[in-house]
Amino acid sequence: MFSMNNSNPFAPQRERLRTRTPMRCPICHSALGKVIIRDIGSAAPGAIWQIHAGECPDHGWFQTEVVRRPPREIFPVTKPFGAARRVVVAGREYYAFSTVWNELPGEERRQPTDPLEERYWQALPLPGV
Repeated sequence: MFSMNNSNPFAPQRERLRTRTPMRCPICHSALGKVIIRDIGSAAPGAIWQIHAGECPDHGWFQTEVVRRPPREIFPVTKPFGAARRVVVAGREYYAFSTVWNELPGEERRQPTDPLEERYWQALPLPGV
């Protein structure tokens, strides 16, 4: 399991600062800095519901929502928990970047999965990049 920090990832904290996330920049795939993870709550015991936000020095802020499963998309935002923003890569506009998880067959997505499993958070390759 991907470790966000040394504490229990389900500990009752509203936000975790200066921690780690499995999310990477969907454009250059570099690790994100200034990471903030906000716990939203949970509808069921032990279920994870979080927003992960982090900054790429070259491409700005990104965030995603984790609700029991790895995220389907990563969004460029103006600031952590802020409005979505437009990003132009190789002449094409993006408001969201699909992840590997989004492309898995439904049968595989229904299997029990660690929502913080790093390999599922990878952004799909961008055409022309």
